[in-house]
Amino acid sequence: MNSPKLTGGEAISAALQKHGVSTLFGLPGVQLDHLFNALHGAQDWLRVINARHEQGVAYMALGYAQATGKPGVYAVVPGPGFLNTTAALATAYAVHAPVLALIGQIASRSIGAGGGELHELPDQTAIVHGLTRWNGIALSPADVPRLMNEAFSALAVGHAPAAVEVPSDVLRKSTPLLQTAEALHRLPEIDQDQVEAAASMLAAAKSPLIMVGYGAVHAGDELKAVAERLQAPVVSHLQGRGIIDSRDPLSIGRSEAFHLWPTADVIMAIGSRFHEPRRSWKLREGQRVIRVDIEPAQFQRGAAPDIAICADAREALAMLANALERKGAHQPSRRDELVRLKAKIAAEYERQLAPQMAYIRALQTALPEDRIVVADYTQVGYVATAALPVYKPRQIITPGYQGTLGFGYATALGAKVGQPDRPVVSLCGDGGFLFTANELATAVQHDIRAIGIVFSDGAYGNVQRMQRDLYGGKVIASDLRNPDFVKYAESFGAAARRAEGPEALTAALRWALDQRGPSLIEVPVSAMPDPWDLLAPA
Repeated sequence: MNSPKLTGGEAISAALQKHGVSTLFGLPGVQLDHLFNALHGAQDWLRVINARHEQGVAYMALGYAQATGKPGVYAVVPGPGFLNTTAALATAYAVHAPVLALIGQIASRSIGAGGGELHELPDQTAIVHGLTRWNGIALSPADVPRLMNEAFSALAVGHAPAAVEVPSDVLRKSTPLLQTAEALHRLPEIDQDQVEAAASMLAAAKSPLIMVGYGAVHAGDELKAVAERLQAPVVSHLQGRGIIDSRDPLSIGRSEAFHLWPTADVIMAIGSRFHEPRRSWKLREGQRVIRVDIEPAQFQRGAAPDIAICADAREALAMLANALERKGAHQPSRRDELVRLKAKIAAEYERQLAPQMAYIRALQTALPEDRIVVADYTQVGYVATAALPVYKPRQIITPGYQGTLGFGYATALGAKVGQPDRPVVSLCGDGGFLFTANELATAVQHDIRAIGIVFSDGAYGNVQRMQRDLYGGKVIASDLRNPDFVKYAESFGAAARRAEGPEALTAALRWALDQRGPSLIEVPVSAMPDPWDLLAPA
């Protein structure tokens, strides 16, 4: 019996269904005609969300991936269409978000010929390769099932983001549907000897410190078991926040960690680049370092750790917990010490950053505990990444080290699509918001009920403060002229209102939670104090 024939586009659709993808963010175009023809017939199981700009669909896929931990998939035409998504793809790389980019290509016979085809780039594949941890290009329809399997397999073991390029003729041509192998990428095999060595080192430690990043986001229970046995404070920053509930005395931020760093004798970094502590705080003589990471290249960045465990965080921590139990490791409670330290740091935030903290309290008061907050690069967003309580993983979404100004609103739309039953709020400044403010049209069209907050000060505020304070008042190119954001949002059909001050923001958020569609809140603000001495102590 002959296998059924599928076009390359239909093979992609079949692979999406096979791998449980229920939402695709995409913009059609001529090189993707045969993909979208296939997606037209898949609407009984697949939701296709189009946007007003390619960066919008990529950021939405990013938000979906960060909020759910599941693959966020987007599709765009080659050349300028793909290039418009590169900031989002670079951000996905920075935060290890499981984003899958389906990228069109010119006809396969023309790739590399330099003939000036529509949307041709000199070497698109090289750009794709530089922005992903796995990528492939289908040069025949028969390649598609295999490459799609490899892409999803790569995402499943942390090789994220991933991309598949598909030329227009490959999407059009037919091929027999082929069965392909499933297990292509596997988690690394754990070196038990290294785990035992780490357990011995930690069991002997007097003042251990654990630092976690996105790579440990799925390992909260295992992490908590290890931390409690060692009474080791767990430092979470940006993507790691919420792995341990903020209310837990062992859950601390970077400011608290700065105070504990000099006396820490063993530091274990799990799923974290461990970059800023190494660079800014420096390791003192006698401090020992254990690193757990699924990406072996991390161990070569900076000074080599004393013990390196290449592994999935959950598997490694489970093995480590067992080893510590066998060794009888148990430390006396540090609860009182850490509660006092956290109270001291909280008081410092209130003293030094009173304007930002007033808005943080408004968010905390008005929003339920299962909220998701997307923190763009703006004053309240900066402080939220450290001071807003976070109770579970994936509750605060940031661009990580990429620092992607303007990612917030469109990313929040993707997060809301992925978590439709939870409140999703984006914190943007007036500068960053207008990077993707056009996606209000997408929010209304697709009934994506995210809440946008725009803190409006008429400037790229952080830049302008630096120009004034650090460079003798050389203010240039940092003033902004804004629309009336309330009228702007209402022109798309979104609900909108203005909130003057923190108490008004609390009321406006409660109003927004009751709206039956997307909403926007404009918050006029003045210049705010510099947060960086607290946020990035050095």
